[in-house]
Amino acid sequence: MSDTKSNEAPQPQPSKTEWWRAAIPLAVLLILWFCPLPDGLSAKGMHMFAIFAATIVSILTAPLPTGAIMFIALTVAYFTGTLTLKEDLAGFSSGTVWLIFSAYILSLGFVKSGLGKRIAYFMLSKFGGSSTGIAYSLGLADLIMASAMPSVTARGGGIIMPVARSICRVMGSEPGESGKKIGDYLMMTCFQVTPITGGLFMTGMAANLLAVQLAKDQLGIQLTWGGWTLAAFAPCVAAFLILPWFTKLLIRPTMNHTPEVKVHGKEMLAELGPLSTQEKKVAVGFILALLGWGTAILTGFNANAIGIAVVAYLMVTKALEWKDALAEKAAWDTVVWFGVFISLATGLSKLGFIKWFTGVVSAQLAGSAWIAAFLLLLVIYVYTHYLFATVAAHVIAMYVPFAAVAIACGAPVGLVAIAFCIFSNPMWGLTEYGSGPGPLYFGQGYFERPRFYALNFAVITMDVVVMLAVGIAWWKVIGLY
Repeated sequence: MSDTKSNEAPQPQPSKTEWWRAAIPLAVLLILWFCPLPDGLSAKGMHMFAIFAATIVSILTAPLPTGAIMFIALTVAYFTGTLTLKEDLAGFSSGTVWLIFSAYILSLGFVKSGLGKRIAYFMLSKFGGSSTGIAYSLGLADLIMASAMPSVTARGGGIIMPVARSICRVMGSEPGESGKKIGDYLMMTCFQVTPITGGLFMTGMAANLLAVQLAKDQLGIQLTWGGWTLAAFAPCVAAFLILPWFTKLLIRPTMNHTPEVKVHGKEMLAELGPLSTQEKKVAVGFILALLGWGTAILTGFNANAIGIAVVAYLMVTKALEWKDALAEKAAWDTVVWFGVFISLATGLSKLGFIKWFTGVVSAQLAGSAWIAAFLLLLVIYVYTHYLFATVAAHVIAMYVPFAAVAIACGAPVGLVAIAFCIFSNPMWGLTEYGSGPGPLYFGQGYFERPRFYALNFAVITMDVVVMLAVGIAWWKVIGLY
């Protein structure tokens, strides 16, 4: 008699490591839940922090996918009586959740239509005559798409990196010794340009919109798309302009005259042919989105509603099909974890934890000049990203507490809100695990990890110094303080 189970796939068994991944956040929850209450903090406030901290640790240890962790957090918050069901689900009513979803769908249009690659190859055909020109051309392509494409993985890893990789192959610069020609330089520069372009626009990275929502709910500041771009313009453009030269100084590529890359760009454009109907429709949607978000302060239209309208346009014109949107797992996953995070963060504020934490830390910084406290907190905020595997987890864990402490020290609320938003971007370039594009770039094999980390640290430090130096002066000019 045959064994009826012989053809079934073996079921994976949890390893000890996986059990520890679940045990660590559970231990965090229980320790914080039953620890003695600090003076001035309510039991519910402490319980909310325990749930929040355990959720963050779960994201870092990853015993389950992030969406599943979010549902567990909702369950614990409700059945322990920490939050009501209305409070538990409040995050899903946030318009920002649906703005992120809308921007993801628009970015999907760039990928599926080929418009993103066309922009990159067009830039190469115009500016690809030198190694620096190639870096700037790919950076400009990234910058153009960043204005309405919040998925840094799709933008940096899905469009820019494959184009850069194809150039390296054309130039015979593969990982290893030949990488010194131009490959090392292009891979590092393209990896590091996306954090800068993401900081220039509110819609440049998904976590930017999370920070905007936290600024509104917790700090009482409503940031607009135009206001963000104005505040970020000088510091981000300065870092963008310096980056290709700085990485060139660090890496010193041996191949600097590259007329064949211009030819390659033209050949690829010719291969793509004229703009397809789908590309034209996506381009129109992109322009409409930029016009809508850029003029919202004048028209009075809600930025979230504009995003929804752009998705409706893409569907009506059949630039994308609804099945394309349904298949975009990253967008739906973001809706889930983003909505839950908003609920948890709002709970922390309502139950008094943020107020208590701000008071404790502010007491330690008493007597410090606000500018010194503000700069110190910003720098700490950036470099603690070594502890995080996603920008969203970092923003959720640290944006409100750090911003609140800076404000308590006397820093202007508007300045703090936008500065911490902008600086939520450069930090993810520190490691290969701190963002979606990181594993894609590191996985190309051009860098050993110690060298990769050293170069990243140098570049991010340059970004921080330049963006702070230029930003402090620029923010004074535009009246943020």
